[in-house]
Amino acid sequence: MKRHSYRNLLALASCLNGNPPSSVDWDDIIALANESLTVSSLALATRNAQNVPQDVREYLSLICERNAERNRRLLAQLTEAVDYLNRIGVEPVVMKGAAILLAQEPDEIGGRMLTDLDMFVRPADMSASIKALQSIGYEIRLGSGSWPGNPKFHLPAVLERPTDAGSIDLHCRPRGPASFSDVEWLYGHSRRITLAGKSVHLPSAFAQIVFLILHDQFQDGDYWRGLIDLRHLLDIVKLARSVDVEWEELRSLFAAGYERNAVDAQILTAIALFGIDGASKLSFARRARIQLVRRQLQIGRNHLATPFTFLTLLTEVFYYRYWDRFGGEPYPSRRQETARKIREMRRIFRSKPLGKL
Repeated sequence: MKRHSYRNLLALASCLNGNPPSSVDWDDIIALANESLTVSSLALATRNAQNVPQDVREYLSLICERNAERNRRLLAQLTEAVDYLNRIGVEPVVMKGAAILLAQEPDEIGGRMLTDLDMFVRPADMSASIKALQSIGYEIRLGSGSWPGNPKFHLPAVLERPTDAGSIDLHCRPRGPASFSDVEWLYGHSRRITLAGKSVHLPSAFAQIVFLILHDQFQDGDYWRGLIDLRHLLDIVKLARSVDVEWEELRSLFAAGYERNAVDAQILTAIALFGIDGASKLSFARRARIQLVRRQLQIGRNHLATPFTFLTLLTEVFYYRYWDRFGGEPYPSRRQETARKIREMRRIFRSKPLGKL
């Protein structure tokens, strides 16, 4: 059996659901979990399972312990960053892994692997927030300048210090449809919590699911490329199980056509791998269902990625003006805009990023 196959992906998803199949090949499952950055989640999900071999249990326990140590460092790093942002009157919204980290129980701190810390601030606070973090040793690795065609928005800034466990990704709006350009929607769907005596905003489960979909399908272009971010899908499923998600309301936030197809493809993938109560009753468009089949076929068959991506681009060519992950806000210079469009198209065909299947 191919190690990277949809069958093995289903087996890994079953393990992440806490139900390891009796005939599972643990070497294949662990390899796939390592590639998808879900091995620590696998450790947490199977810690009480009876049919896990002792050597596998010991390995996963070690991974979880080491990841817990790293996450404690990240939590301390996040706490310090929030402190210095509060000092200039900024209360950030944490997102993605950082939000999961703050919401986890103490005995689950090693169960989610983080690559960075994502925070959102208001556009007017972006420059001051960067300077506040620079005052404690952070340096900008990526993200100088403003949003293409709109100086109101600062590009996302990646800030790093050599001694830290991860970088800080500072945003003032997500990449994706222009309808999400107002970060106040995110603040409005968050609650203020206290972190070591400082104030930070934690988004609702609904808002976190929306932004996880935005990140994968629009920012990373997983819809075009047929890629699966299993770690984020698992986040979506856990969040959906914690509350009653109004899936029709969520889908209505995205315009009919390409945007809705991308969202539906992600929801369908989550249903196929993990199951989500309530979401399976939704009516999905044919293109979204085709994209699910495309993802299933493409796992372990990298040679199919390029032709399938070309076909997806052709099927959505009618919605070309909405493809832009910068919300359709072009540079005023035609030369700059043409160069950017070329870069964006090349980006669709780049190598798979870390954690993608």
